[in-house]
Amino acid sequence: MQNIDKNSNSTNIVRLFFSNIGAAIIAVMISGIYVITDGIFVGSYVGKEALAAIGIAYPVFMILPGVGLMLGIGGGAMMSMNRGANELNLSKLAFVTSIKLILWLGAVCMLVLYSLSSALLSLQGAQLAIVEIAQQYLDIYTLGAVFAVASSAITLLIRNDEHPAIAMLIMVFGALLNIALNYYFLAVLSIGISGAAIATVISMVVVCLLSVGYFLSSKSKLIKFTLNLADFKSENVFKCLSINRQMTKGILVTGSSVMAMYIYSGFVIALHNKLFAQYGNTASLSAFAIVGYLMGIYYMLAEGIGDGVQPLLSFFYGQKRVDIIYKLMKISLVIVFTTGIATYLILNIWPEFFVMLFNGDTQVMNKAITGIKYHLAGMYLDGLIVLMTVYFMAVQRLSLIHI
Repeated sequence: MQNIDKNSNSTNIVRLFFSNIGAAIIAVMISGIYVITDGIFVGSYVGKEALAAIGIAYPVFMILPGVGLMLGIGGGAMMSMNRGANELNLSKLAFVTSIKLILWLGAVCMLVLYSLSSALLSLQGAQLAIVEIAQQYLDIYTLGAVFAVASSAITLLIRNDEHPAIAMLIMVFGALLNIALNYYFLAVLSIGISGAAIATVISMVVVCLLSVGYFLSSKSKLIKFTLNLADFKSENVFKCLSINRQMTKGILVTGSSVMAMYIYSGFVIALHNKLFAQYGNTASLSAFAIVGYLMGIYYMLAEGIGDGVQPLLSFFYGQKRVDIIYKLMKISLVIVFTTGIATYLILNIWPEFFVMLFNGDTQVMNKAITGIKYHLAGMYLDGLIVLMTVYFMAVQRLSLIHI
């Protein structure tokens, strides 16, 4: 990125754009397999009741990737902006603060889900049997809350350390592991919905371990760790875990938009679940879960474009290159809009094929096809919202404050 000069033309910008978003798109699309894989295996090997259970569990546990993306995008944006402004010490501070926030907020999320998950599931109005199945899934997922937050955030920090390909490979490995474990636990061992949760948590733990290994290796460009046993003495524990307040404020404010977006999405999904439970049946909940999974395919594509272009936007914002930022956003908006329209058309041309991936029940099939036709008609607008949210986070001015 440092090689972009004042005379850079549109061809150079386009090449830079695609060289950076390719790995990001693959990484985010693959990461979405975590949730989609659970839906496919649960719907195929456990049944529509379990699929409905994951549908009502989803708006509860999505707080975890929401917090992770808030810290990953917020911390990553500040890393790149400060690096673009040649403030390397502030860039390193942004990384260290992000890691500490991941640990602290991950622990808070675990306590919140442990305390409130049962009430949040019951509020959606599903049958008691479905709520109990959903609770089995959430109980295991809650135990891995710190890793769920960390796995969503830390690969974004790797991407902002100028290694998008490594971030992609780590996420691809985690997704493939999740598929293999889902098959083993559900198809071979037949342990039900708990197996899907166990598979997901194990995969997230592996992603976190591989990511930490990256930052401990010579591959890391910005961050170099040195382990000092003195830091672990009892009198230094508080200092080790303390967080720089101003940098924390910058990260949280910069990434707060994505968290707000996840909270809003979770509320809307929960509201739909309640209405379907009240005026429909288990098949309605299952069908809505399937429509949500299919919507997630495009949503993750848009998120991948946003995650890929964010380090570039932040870096060139640090260099005050408004001309390049304009060109990058123009390309991103065109791609997000056209792929949104194309995805909607493809889903409506072959709806039976996509629904059958999750469940073959005739009633579920008919309701899901109707949902694809009407509920996803404005899907491309969600992609535009995702991209604009990333833009505003990428160019926050708070990261330029000297700490």
